[in-house]
Amino acid sequence: MMESPQRILAAARALHEKRGLDGVSMRKVANAVGLTAPAIYRHYKDKDALLDAIAEAGFTVFETYLGRMFAARSPIRRIEAAAEAYLDFALDQPQLFELMFLTSRRNLRRFPRDFAAGRSRTSEMLRRQVEECMKTGAFTADDPLETTLSIWAHAHGLVVMYRTGRFGPHADRFRPLYRRSIRRLLRWLQA
Repeated sequence: MMESPQRILAAARALHEKRGLDGVSMRKVANAVGLTAPAIYRHYKDKDALLDAIAEAGFTVFETYLGRMFAARSPIRRIEAAAEAYLDFALDQPQLFELMFLTSRRNLRRFPRDFAAGRSRTSEMLRRQVEECMKTGAFTADDPLETTLSIWAHAHGLVVMYRTGRFGPHADRFRPLYRRSIRRLLRWLQA
């Protein structure tokens, strides 16, 4: 059977989605695609490389969630929509969220270097909205990169607190609090 990086990655993603990080090993992925483990190593140096590939594929999925923000008319509303998309992604894709945002990986993008260089497409989507808010006077003039980081950190902190049980198990009860908190933060940023 012909080996292909796409088939291997698809199998790894399926295992990860079903069983989390512990469900992904080179042997398990090889078994899932009917190959030997050494065949997998021809395409992925090690498990870390395979997890990085799963995470990168996850960022493509996350981009589709963030793309919803462009339906909003103003940059502030787009930022609110991006925060909502972040929560939706965390709730809909818990295994990917954990790998992408809660797991230390070899090829993580580093702040500020990678973000200032535009190496995070998802962060860039939000940063452009923050810059637009500052350009139009909707936000106080400040460092757009650090302001973007503050918004993401706020949303991320709330989501992690929810995931660890701080707000109880009911997403429908957490969501209104999350929205109010994001709106409050955005008001504090306004000029």
